[in-house]
Amino acid sequence: MEHLSLWIQAFAGLGLFLFGMLYLEAQVKASAGRAFKSRVQKSTSTTFKSLLTGLSATALFQSSSIVSLMALSLIGAQLINLESAIAMLFGSNIGSTLTVWIIGLVGFKMDIKLIAYLFIGIGGLGGILTDSNSRWKSHFGALVGFGLIFLGLEGMKESFSTFAESFNIASYSPDNIYWFALIGLGITAVIQASSAAIAIVQSALFAQLISIEAAAAFVVGANIGTTITVVLGSFGGTSDKKRTALAHLFFNFSTGFVALLALQPLVWMAVHIMPSADTVIQIALFHTLFNVMGVALWYPFISHLTQWLQRFFKKEPEHVTKYLYKVPVDIPDVALDALKNEVRHLGKKIEEFALLAINIPPPKALEKGVSVKKILDRYPENMELTYDKLYEHIRLLEGKIFRYISLLSQKNTEAGFQEHLNIVAQKTAYLATAAKTIKDMLYDIELLYNAKSSEEQTFLRNLRYQILNSVQVFENVCNNDQTIEAMEEVYKQIAASNKNNMTLIHDIMTNQSIPSEMSTIAINDLHLSKSFTKALRNALRLQIEPSLQNRDQQPLDENSLTKK
Repeated sequence: MEHLSLWIQAFAGLGLFLFGMLYLEAQVKASAGRAFKSRVQKSTSTTFKSLLTGLSATALFQSSSIVSLMALSLIGAQLINLESAIAMLFGSNIGSTLTVWIIGLVGFKMDIKLIAYLFIGIGGLGGILTDSNSRWKSHFGALVGFGLIFLGLEGMKESFSTFAESFNIASYSPDNIYWFALIGLGITAVIQASSAAIAIVQSALFAQLISIEAAAAFVVGANIGTTITVVLGSFGGTSDKKRTALAHLFFNFSTGFVALLALQPLVWMAVHIMPSADTVIQIALFHTLFNVMGVALWYPFISHLTQWLQRFFKKEPEHVTKYLYKVPVDIPDVALDALKNEVRHLGKKIEEFALLAINIPPPKALEKGVSVKKILDRYPENMELTYDKLYEHIRLLEGKIFRYISLLSQKNTEAGFQEHLNIVAQKTAYLATAAKTIKDMLYDIELLYNAKSSEEQTFLRNLRYQILNSVQVFENVCNNDQTIEAMEEVYKQIAASNKNNMTLIHDIMTNQSIPSEMSTIAINDLHLSKSFTKALRNALRLQIEPSLQNRDQQPLDENSLTKK
């Protein structure tokens, strides 16, 4: 019965330690996620900077797994390249040794229950008294996480120490110390936390239940076990995400293999570098030595490893989205960048849809230095395309974006972040409106192409002019080749040109050879064209200057597009 209570205490201690690690990760990520993203974007210009970024981020988050998953997300969002992602993973392996040092220096040197209770008390009270939208709430939460980690560690330490008094390790220990490497790998793969696995073996080492050589083999196995998290995180991702996971797997296995071959010399080195330290500290030094050794061996060959990995995962699966499927919503600040890129991608698809609706090849419509009139003259014929699949794809893409916004909204409830999401959602809605107006014009445009009268042909040309001009200016503003005022001017010109177009519609009404329904079609298309340009303009207002959406809309002049 006594042994059962000790096992329950050890199990509870492990649970507290794991929960504390996960809670700490979540709180630090919430309080420093934006800073981390900004740092990554500025600190991965070289391989060495990427290595340092992985190292420092792991030291901050106290988890190589979370940094590895961040590296996968960043490469999925195309914020970093494959070589930088691999260097970050190498750095995270070194950074992960800090946790082992903290546990060795603090967790086994003193009775840390008081420290744990102090952290939990300050963090808990601070979290309750702090506003939910304040970053201080996450800082206080991080204190609670640290307290739980230390409390769990103390529970494991006490249970192993008591257990050692009546436990004969010789009766249960494997004959070959290398079996401990498999045990470390298995435990880490199950609990998804190498720090927790190493804390277990440090507790056993502190209680003198195992030798330092066995603990060293266990640590090597735990280091290899961390690759499982990254491999799982790459499932369903892009080729580069899978290549990054493969690089991490290859690096950890090769480093672990070399470390096991050189286990005795590395343990001897750790013991003789710090001969007066206890075995818990010496195993922390061993952990650092073999990780630094692995990085030193592989760092010169990162570029060659990157080139070799390009041979794998060449076939990309088909996806409706271009960016969102690459980035999970678990890292909100990175996901927000992917979301903005996806909305720009939606805008491009709507541009193509609108241009094809007026029978102009999209690449030709956006050529620099070619006037709208010349493009219209170059492509006067009806290409007789099928538009159903094009519009269906746009609708699916819109749905994916809105669903992603909903999921992302649940991950970060901070007011500023929610405001960003609302703006992106509004912009998506405006773009969806633009696509719908073009879809509503498709049947009418087809009829106008088959019309024979000069009035109908002139109206069709004016309609095509408005749509083409709007798309060109929209694209130029998105590329920063023109300002938002250019789109405002196009909208005002279309609004002001209604008088001339109404005169043309009157001629259509009075021409007895033209079917009467063409008058209604022309009036509807006139309003739909204006709505299309207005929707694009409103989307740009949100992109360039959200405050513009509240300005009054007043036409500047009476210039007519039909006179251009």
